[in-house]
Amino acid sequence: MTSADRKATFTLDELDLRRAVRLHAFSGIREKQTIIRLIVLWFIGMAAFVGFFSAAGMPWPELRGNLLPIALVMVATILVFSLGIPLALGPLVIRRRFKQDKLVRKPVSASWDEEAYEAEQPGARNHIPWRDYMKIREDKHLFLFFISDYSYQILPKRALTTEQITDLQRVLAAL
Repeated sequence: MTSADRKATFTLDELDLRRAVRLHAFSGIREKQTIIRLIVLWFIGMAAFVGFFSAAGMPWPELRGNLLPIALVMVATILVFSLGIPLALGPLVIRRRFKQDKLVRKPVSASWDEEAYEAEQPGARNHIPWRDYMKIREDKHLFLFFISDYSYQILPKRALTTEQITDLQRVLAAL
């Protein structure tokens, strides 16, 4: 593919930003590091629960009988806090960011090659080697290129041809 075929121009909209938050949340919850943190949090919560009710004088047979329902409630609570809240508050934060951040509403000219991804907007230009991205995520709507856990660049697939998507996937698979 020629360098002219590796260019796209787009303007992000609120839907792109909502999809990016959703992809970030759902891909993050499946990462090994996150799963380990959530399991550790669950164990700490269960230990605190058992410790509190044991200290309050609840007999062990009664406490043991309540462990399964409490464990399930704790799993649900952890999932609501780690996934539900970001997804629920995401649209509010995005709407506010979209109104305040003028740069996010300006057209982006993106290009890539085997070495780097480049995004240019009026007044801003990024040329970031692929090796400098911490992780890359993709779904049916977009690509996310993570500079850090919370900072990422969005490339909506709606701005790309099928051939460009295939080419970018090939470049990313070779990394």
